[in-house]
Amino acid sequence: MHARGHEWLKGVKALSVLLAVLIWLSVILERPGEMVLTVPVGLDRMPPGLQLDGVAPAEAEVVVSGPRILLFLLPFHQTRLRIDLTGANAGQQQLSLKDGLFDLDSEIKVVHVAPATVTIALTSRDQK
Repeated sequence: MHARGHEWLKGVKALSVLLAVLIWLSVILERPGEMVLTVPVGLDRMPPGLQLDGVAPAEAEVVVSGPRILLFLLPFHQTRLRIDLTGANAGQQQLSLKDGLFDLDSEIKVVHVAPATVTIALTSRDQK
């Protein structure tokens, strides 16, 4: 066999191994998995005339599930938990963090949020 034939066979073998690795990775990374994230919590759409009395939760621990490739990319994405305060009144508000809005891909599902609920106090601006 000529030298060219040996080089060609080596190239075909290398390409075959590369393709096998890529196929294996695509199968492994498409399998579902879970990940724990610590995300900042933000209060959105504060009703006019109200303000926060005290402190709001700074962050929450969130367990998400979905394809491993998307979970692998999550640390590079600025995920946060947004709590919509539309319709809130003055006084104590108990909020479910699981019902908040997460900046996540539609294929990623929220499994668990800790704490599950938080209590915040809102007061009228002219009362302070």
